[in-house]
Amino acid sequence: MTKTGSTELSASVDFQTADGTATVADNDYQASNGSLNFAANETTKQITVLVNGDAKFEADETFSMHLAGATNATISVANGTGTIVNDDAQPAFVIDDVTHNEGNSGTTSYVFTVSKIGTTSFSTSVDFQTQDGTATVADNDYQSNGGTLDFSAADATKQITVLVNGDTKFETDELFTVHLSNAVGATISDADGTGTIVNDDAAPNFSIDDVTHNEGDSGTTSYVFTVTKTGSTELSASVDFQTVDGTATLADNDYQANSGTLNFAANETTKQVTVLVNGDTTYEADELFTLHLSNPTNATISMRTGWVRLSTTMRRRPSLLMM
Repeated sequence: MTKTGSTELSASVDFQTADGTATVADNDYQASNGSLNFAANETTKQITVLVNGDAKFEADETFSMHLAGATNATISVANGTGTIVNDDAQPAFVIDDVTHNEGNSGTTSYVFTVSKIGTTSFSTSVDFQTQDGTATVADNDYQSNGGTLDFSAADATKQITVLVNGDTKFETDELFTVHLSNAVGATISDADGTGTIVNDDAAPNFSIDDVTHNEGDSGTTSYVFTVTKTGSTELSASVDFQTVDGTATLADNDYQANSGTLNFAANETTKQVTVLVNGDTTYEADELFTLHLSNPTNATISMRTGWVRLSTTMRRRPSLLMM
């Protein structure tokens, strides 16, 4: 406060703070009032107003100091403006990740939470949109969702629900994201929430049938085994196979060994394995060997062994001659 002009008299003036965009009610500053008394030779006095600090993002705010009731002086400028400059960062939006089992039918709600970190005096908003990952809308894994979340100054969280479609198909866990963009009145510190669709369906299983044939008197007879994959899947699968001696043996030249791996595409349900059996004219009991399954990939085995019967029931027994 400055007094200009020469005088031999003391002077005084009253002062009072007055709200502007900054208010005492909002705890922006502390009210102050009183009188300043100037001796004849005094030219300046000071008035201190206490401003309350906070961590709230807001516009710069103002209040005023008003002078009135001058004695032995006039007032040429009655109002001084106090500007409270905002020094706080904008709030930031973050989104969480969600993991659930997909379910076998209907839909499962994946509820993402968007949080506004930091205080503000302003309303804010942020856009959101689902985005394909290994889970896709085209494959009917989940339902697309997009829009805008509007936050009042007091709102701290909002939620986004994405519907995931259940199925009974065996598959790997799949991912999609909810992406945040175009924040107004805030920044985005975590733009992507990951939705993990956890497979809760059983792997398909392999089984093998049994085969019975007459062995034949010469050459070879093809014994054709069918390996069946049961259960829906999106994944390729495989299983190893190996012939194993029983009462029929390789050493006795009953059949020919066979082994390898059967590779199934996702939509394939059966494969065949052929084992060659050697014909002979020897009278003998029916003989057995097995085709054994092992080492499944992306599947289980419900029946590991297919039995083979080498039938000789049509062959005549040898006869005895008396001499």
